[in-house]
Amino acid sequence: MNKIKIALADDHEMVRQGLESVLASFEHFEIIESFDSGEQLLQSLQVISPDVVILDIVMPNMNGIQVARKIKKDYPEIKVLMLSMEISSDYIKDAFKCNVDGYLPKNADVSILAQAVSTIAAGQQYFDPRVKDYIFKYFVNDESLSVPQIKNLSQREVQVLKMISNGISNKDIGTQLFISPKTVEAHRNNILKKLYLKSTADLVKFAIAKNITEIPKDMLESSQP
Repeated sequence: MNKIKIALADDHEMVRQGLESVLASFEHFEIIESFDSGEQLLQSLQVISPDVVILDIVMPNMNGIQVARKIKKDYPEIKVLMLSMEISSDYIKDAFKCNVDGYLPKNADVSILAQAVSTIAAGQQYFDPRVKDYIFKYFVNDESLSVPQIKNLSQREVQVLKMISNGISNKDIGTQLFISPKTVEAHRNNILKKLYLKSTADLVKFAIAKNITEIPKDMLESSQP
């Protein structure tokens, strides 16, 4: 099993050491580097290739949002998990605009942090429930959500959208719907096109804003390939 390579940036040494210690306790994680500033991390990305970068939001000079924006522009293959002492609507909105892959409060349980890292490394998003609440509250009236309509999707695409918004991987979606992961990916791409969206993060935002994240039991029971 290939280890998930992680780099992190936080200007507080005790926090960095704590994160390193916690993450190193999981055998499928490898901490390849940690930094006390976003600038140092960005410079290092010229020579290191982490799968996941964990960023503190509040850092001097260049904050985590600015660093995330630069990473997503120059290294789109790298997944970004934001950490914050507070669940701030302004930070959440700015982070979402950067298409980050996850957002957690710093007081999240160790198991939640590990789950978030594993989830986003697998290509999915992971947002704390409180973050999802803010996304719904502040994005529900976003103009970008007024054009696409859920009626443009087939029943199967709605099924896939609901499951994506709940952080379920392509493999697990395929298992539950009795289709291949490649077929799931094809549905994901079709959904993006039909809703005029650009990323899976946009799909999650759309699903939350339109309140279509729940998966009725009979939807799965009646599923056909």
